[in-house]
Amino acid sequence: MTVKNPPLALAVCLVLAGWSRVAASTNDLRAEALTLYQAGRFVEALPRFDAVLERHPNDLEALVKRGNAYLRLDRPSKALSDFERVIQRDPLNTSGHTDRAVALMMLGRLDESEAAFVRSIRLREVPLNGARGLGGGGRDAVQEARATAYAGLAQVHHRLNRDDEALAEYDQAIRIYPSDPNSHIGRGDVHRALGDFPRALADLDEAVRLGPGYPRAFASRGRLLEDLKQDDRAEADYARAIEIDPSYTFAHRLRGGLRSRLGRNEEALEDFEIVARLRPNDAETLKDRGGVLVRMGKFEEALAELDRAIQIDPKNARAYQNRGAAYNSLARYEDAVADLDRAIALDPKNAGARTNCGLAYFMLGDFERSLEDLGEAVKLAPRNAIVHFNRGNVYAKLGLREQALADYQAVEEADPKLLASYGGAHKVFAEMSRERMAVRTPAPRPAPSSEADLRLAEGRSLQAAGDWTRAIAAYDRAIAADPRRGESYIARGWSRLCADVDGAETDARAYLNLEGWSDPASAYMAMLGVLAERRAGRDQAAYAVLEEALAKLPQRDAWPRPALLHLNGDLADADLVDRAGNDVQRAEAHTLVALDLLRKHKTTEAREHLEWVRAHSVDRSVASDLALATLARLDRTEQVARKP
Repeated sequence: MTVKNPPLALAVCLVLAGWSRVAASTNDLRAEALTLYQAGRFVEALPRFDAVLERHPNDLEALVKRGNAYLRLDRPSKALSDFERVIQRDPLNTSGHTDRAVALMMLGRLDESEAAFVRSIRLREVPLNGARGLGGGGRDAVQEARATAYAGLAQVHHRLNRDDEALAEYDQAIRIYPSDPNSHIGRGDVHRALGDFPRALADLDEAVRLGPGYPRAFASRGRLLEDLKQDDRAEADYARAIEIDPSYTFAHRLRGGLRSRLGRNEEALEDFEIVARLRPNDAETLKDRGGVLVRMGKFEEALAELDRAIQIDPKNARAYQNRGAAYNSLARYEDAVADLDRAIALDPKNAGARTNCGLAYFMLGDFERSLEDLGEAVKLAPRNAIVHFNRGNVYAKLGLREQALADYQAVEEADPKLLASYGGAHKVFAEMSRERMAVRTPAPRPAPSSEADLRLAEGRSLQAAGDWTRAIAAYDRAIAADPRRGESYIARGWSRLCADVDGAETDARAYLNLEGWSDPASAYMAMLGVLAERRAGRDQAAYAVLEEALAKLPQRDAWPRPALLHLNGDLADADLVDRAGNDVQRAEAHTLVALDLLRKHKTTEAREHLEWVRAHSVDRSVASDLALATLARLDRTEQVARKP
């Protein structure tokens, strides 16, 4: 018996030593994760938090920190899951409720966010519960956390246009913790929205004093100073915000708009080019760049930018307006009218689009429609000198002296320098009426839908034959004929992905901007956007699409939501296939699993899933086309590899 004791003791020692090594390893990972988190290196911190939580799923601090890392990486749906786990394990955790409210606000679920902030505030009023979840920090930390909850609730109410409530909550946040710049910025923005500029300026001045390193404080004050016609001070604030954070796109965009308004177009273009580098597929940025290029007389360059803006967002009225102005300058008046009609349909109160459209109709000889649009522009902007000036010129061209001079009088009242620069009203009238134009019947313009129908049918025929390149070209022509035809973006986007070429993510965004998130095809176009971004190696952009989709699509478990959860890393491969209810859905599941395996360089396993799709001949889903196209590329790659 005694002979057997040493091995037993040795075995016990070995087991204990093994546990010690595991514990040490976990503690090291936890320490590394927290260090990286504090340094703002959130992407590197995440896998370490994952490893810690895999071993210790009830580590609340790790859950809170991982959730906040996801928030800072703009992945609120992943963060929300962590905060809900915190609350499940500790229902009275005040920080968990506040963090959950922030995630819900980022997801646009404002009613739920409001309830979560209210819950956090009420829990903090319970004696001895205010510090729960803070991990130390004393009374200041408790007060700051209380103020943050009130400020968050105020932000939700501001987004819901309940500004009186928002002001009361910001007041409370500032009473509790007056040294937080964010509360002063928020309250200043609400005062600005309500038109109370003096109080807004007082708040934003205080935010700058409290947070001299906060770029948002300077950018918000700069925007207010523009409202107050203090352009020099506004530009100085934008410059300071950019000096603090050179990648702060909000400040670059604001400064670019100011510089453009002041006629400093070269400088404005520099700002918008920086924004374009930081946000390469942003329709607003492309629209702004295009508008500046139009004002600089670089019309072909402007058209290229504006074409891309409209491809991404076919509902962007200002992009159509700017492109219509470019077409007017190039004497392409029919194209101008088509774009400006679209701009007006999207934004009937857009006086600039009405003015440009009226001028285009004038050049086409449709004077009745020209005066109708120019008259609407005057109604929309009765104090705008340019609007009156353009209508006055049309009246002069038509020999309508009294009407022309009445408009020129309105110009002199609104902007005396404008007419003076042309020599006065009578000189302008004499110049414009020198060659009067007789009214003539305009030629009818073809409706765009007939051409779009033809090109769509052509593209589908080529797509069925597997000729992706020519199919894409046909869909290009369909979209050019009618940019508001959603099915054209579906067809071209999936064709681009099957052809393994760029641009599918643009079509996905264009469709979602055009049709919104309630359309039956929207979930599939979100999937297209994710797959296209990942194909291009832009994982963060892919996750941004996923976050938006999971937030805005209807909250139900029906297919294809499981596919989106799989793309987000929340559903295993086998579980995705199990949730598919028929062969069409199973084809989609197998295709998505295969594409994910290919990203991980697991070609053999991916091929098995793709072969399943081919064997089952599913022809009612884009999954079949995508699977077969992917198999064809794999076959070509292997053939090249086998060549001696």
